[in-house]
Amino acid sequence: MAFYFASEKNKREVNEDSYCQMELRINLEASVSAMVVADGMGGLAGGKFYSEAALELWYKGLLDTMMGENFRDCSLHQQIDVLSEFSENIFEKINRELYKKGLDTGVKGGTTLSAAIHFWDTWIISNCGDSPVYGLKNGELSLLGEIQNVASQMVKKGTAREGSTLFYQNKNRLTEYLGKRGEVHPCCNRLPQEAADLIIMGSDGAFGNLSMKEIERVLNEQRPSQRMITELFEQARMSGEDDNQTAIAFVREEKTAPEILHEDLFQDLELGDSFQSAVTPFCSYTQIPEEKKELSFKDMLLRHRFTGGKEK
Repeated sequence: MAFYFASEKNKREVNEDSYCQMELRINLEASVSAMVVADGMGGLAGGKFYSEAALELWYKGLLDTMMGENFRDCSLHQQIDVLSEFSENIFEKINRELYKKGLDTGVKGGTTLSAAIHFWDTWIISNCGDSPVYGLKNGELSLLGEIQNVASQMVKKGTAREGSTLFYQNKNRLTEYLGKRGEVHPCCNRLPQEAADLIIMGSDGAFGNLSMKEIERVLNEQRPSQRMITELFEQARMSGEDDNQTAIAFVREEKTAPEILHEDLFQDLELGDSFQSAVTPFCSYTQIPEEKKELSFKDMLLRHRFTGGKEK
């Protein structure tokens, strides 16, 4: 399998998106792979503050889940159920934590978050907000999660048509996001591995005002590679998009892209104009000695393969 990812600030002064790709190995035969994209909102420091915090809380929650008794030494079906339950419940926890952080620091804003977990023969797709997750199967594109904004709700109700003026007027009005006072209502779906040959997810700026047919065309015209994402960004900009652009693509049965070693998980490493990544070696949590189980979150992070990036 292969992962391709990129993040650009586009016409904005700073990049408020945060993203990561990780692989947490259980044993020699199994690992949990995941992709996460958080699109910060609120402007300047507010968006970055919320997207970075949401991504870290999500990852810590996943790690705690896999270290728990309900996951370790359980059957495969039980483990998949536990990951699905985590994916459904983590959003409410993140929302409460972000709302509290906002009150404590006085930083206003919020973030969307979309995630995809791959384990054995199963995909678990979850999202809160308008950062979409798409799947490409036999050349046909489908939406695997929900786009939670007013425009999409209007299309469902038949009061607006996709691509109409009314649709674009309501496209940036979110119905769900993280960091608000009330409860959140995320979308979570479990899919077989064969449901998609390619999964691509990103901030709404990555896809701009492109229709699903236009996104499908870009993905089919480009061989799975870094170029596929940069071409998507370019087409989105041509459609009028000026927001930050971040995307991660997963391709089945491909060799992994070159990896770059780095000491600090959250320090940027820039290649060219837009590609940032950081990665550390991974090991199995089952290999952690009993006397070292009370590791700090930072120590646990450094024991796993993790790629991520953010704009300085």
